Amino acid sequence: MVTLFLFAALAFPPQQSATIPTADLAVAPEKALAWQLEGLTQEEIREEVERRGLTACAEQPLLNALSAARAEAETVRAVKHAKASCRAWGLDLQLPRPTDYLYEVANAILRGDGDRALETMRAEVNRQPGDPDVHLLYAHLLSLSEDWITAYAEATEAVSLVPLSPYAHAQRSTICYHSALIECAVREALIFARLRPQDAVAHIILGRARELQGHDEEALEAYTEAKRLNAGYAETSAGFGRVYARAGEFDKAVASFEEAVQRDGRNPEYYAELAQLCQAEGDLARAIDKWKQAKALAPERIEISLALGNAYLSAEHYPDAIREYKELLENAPDLEIARTQLAKALRAEGHEVEVEQLYAEPLAQQHTDNSH
Repeated sequence: MVTLFLFAALAFPPQQSATIPTADLAVAPEKALAWQLEGLTQEEIREEVERRGLTACAEQPLLNALSAARAEAETVRAVKHAKASCRAWGLDLQLPRPTDYLYEVANAILRGDGDRALETMRAEVNRQPGDPDVHLLYAHLLSLSEDWITAYAEATEAVSLVPLSPYAHAQRSTICYHSALIECAVREALIFARLRPQDAVAHIILGRARELQGHDEEALEAYTEAKRLNAGYAETSAGFGRVYARAGEFDKAVASFEEAVQRDGRNPEYYAELAQLCQAEGDLARAIDKWKQAKALAPERIEISLALGNAYLSAEHYPDAIREYKELLENAPDLEIARTQLAKALRAEGHEVEVEQLYAEPLAQQHTDNSH
């Protein structure tokens, strides 16, 4: 949803005239796009690029951005066929339109610079306090960084500006869901579903809110309606899986999470939930495999690495467990539970001296000493 309105404004180039610079410097691919967005014709751009040549070639993220901005095929082709490596995306545009901040946000997201995207949106909120889309996009980015308090404030501002916007209510419900604010999550999800009754996403969000509420039968009803409207959403399958797991219907739960993984193999949560199910049923080999897949997708997630170590420990794969816990302590040197579990694995392998060393000094000091 956010992606849709993030790039929707990029479809229409500004209505203004522009003059091609007369300097004979080679043209950066980004400048070719900038000229197009400033109003130059394809013929003018092609003529200038052919005369001066291009300085760099486009990487896939830039091509994606061109496509999202509705750049015409000729411009995309000209950028794609340049010869050298492409540097950071800098359009060097004059920004006359109230939606041009989206270029900065898209640039930051493509480069994986979440802080820059947040800074851009924070500044834009101050510049355009009356624009609900600005608040809504800022709330979404804050949600990605798990700043739930500020995200809630921004989503609430969007709701106050456009009370009948289904997406503003959807965003607030999602924030409340992750913040465990049950009444808010349910209330906002019901509004979203009422405003967009034929939208499967509305019923998915309602299903999650009902789960948080502890009303699994109503959650199943919501997920069933979501599946009827659109059977392609992985989160619908995962929702069924969570409800079945709580009901003790192991086979149905596993099948649902497997379906979620098939629909979206990039979400570590689905592998983690499947791993938990397998481990609870004593299928440690399969649990380890799923925890490894979850970790490969989210290596920074401490709880996933810890769970993988614990699965190794339960399966008596002590060398693997030791390796996992030590790696975890390198990344989180003050994680006491990891030290406790490492000590168990070391004792199981008969490494009592290492256990004594492990408890001889604070973890942070051990980490510092090992880094020298």
